[in-house]
Amino acid sequence: MLACAELKRSTYYYALAHPPRPTRPELWEAAAEIFSRTANGCGHRQIAMCLRAEEGAVIADKTVLKMMREMGIRCGIRRETAYHRHNSYKASSAGRSRT
Repeated sequence: MLACAELKRSTYYYALAHPPRPTRPELWEAAAEIFSRTANGCGHRQIAMCLRAEEGAVIADKTVLKMMREMGIRCGIRRETAYHRHNSYKASSAGRSRT
């Protein structure tokens, strides 16, 4: 079976001995409460800031983002302006002379 999956024997037994655990499960309830305060939820930076201020938790933004992925919550808020790529083409003819 390991040959079909192209896994080493040691990899299989390591995965068996170290099952995946949820990230910071003690903060999940507080994070869910912070997320539910607004209609569209809030992002990982806002949740991290509130966890630090209200719970006194020492937690990184990336950890909160990972925790949100595991919980299945996602921010519905987007930036005001979309990402604009640079475009060197100028549509106006103000710089050209037509003679």
